[in-house]
Amino acid sequence: MSGIYGGFEELLYTSDNLDDTPTCRGITTRLNPILDPSNISIRGTGNRNLYDILLGMRRIQVAIDILPTNIDFIKTYQNGQAYPAYIHYANKTNNTGLTFVAPRFNRMSLESRHNEAIRATIEVWAEDLVDPAGTTLPAISGWPSAPSLIIPYRWSHSTLTISDPTPTVEDAWWSWRYEVNNNLQILGNVDDGGIRDIVPKHSDVSGLIIKDMASFSEWTELMKGTVGRVLGAHPTPEEPKINIKIEIDGSNGPSPPYDTDSVTLLDKSCRWGRIEAPTGAEDLQAKRFPFTALGIG
Repeated sequence: MSGIYGGFEELLYTSDNLDDTPTCRGITTRLNPILDPSNISIRGTGNRNLYDILLGMRRIQVAIDILPTNIDFIKTYQNGQAYPAYIHYANKTNNTGLTFVAPRFNRMSLESRHNEAIRATIEVWAEDLVDPAGTTLPAISGWPSAPSLIIPYRWSHSTLTISDPTPTVEDAWWSWRYEVNNNLQILGNVDDGGIRDIVPKHSDVSGLIIKDMASFSEWTELMKGTVGRVLGAHPTPEEPKINIKIEIDGSNGPSPPYDTDSVTLLDKSCRWGRIEAPTGAEDLQAKRFPFTALGIG
């Protein structure tokens, strides 16, 4: 059997210290750790080649696709301001992994499609990267494993509510997704060239809903919310914004299958973006509704 590292049975964990067993937060489906040394190229007069290559400020990032198994993980850290002390990526089969120190969400998207598991894509920026084996963490082989206690959320665990103006629970959607961009900024440490802190700047929240409609009249009804003031006419108030609310059943994982309490991930005033209505001869009247939100909630 090859000794090359393989991608299977890999889970995502968090912990607040290095002495306790980490808590499993999701099943990873893709991982892309990035170490950027931010090299500084030095050129000199009289030579076409580089004079030297200096190390800059090391940047630690990781892009992770997961099937969430604890929705509080998304709820708590999606704003980029709160963050766990450590995020751990572990392969229990090979008893190896990576630990990211002071990790923050730079970008995070959550998507639910009809008859599929709910998926999250997270871009994490961290202050440092260490090997779990070099810490006081318990051996990875003893961390919680899948699938006995780790059950991903599925589309039927989510609730989509659109208020226009009356709150209405949508039951004819094919998919919904939203993305949070926290625009993180790295603050360098002048003394040692490392990272002093990572801070979130203004956040951008956008999303897309694809849902069924009985006719085009339902689609054109939304046009009333896309008209602003008319030039040359008596000033009138802007059309009211809509409110979009996304909830996921269960706050603490399987019990089984999930607790009855729901977790609100997005609940904010929004406006529709560019609304298109492509339809083929064999298509249902399923239309795309992109939106921009004032925030998360």
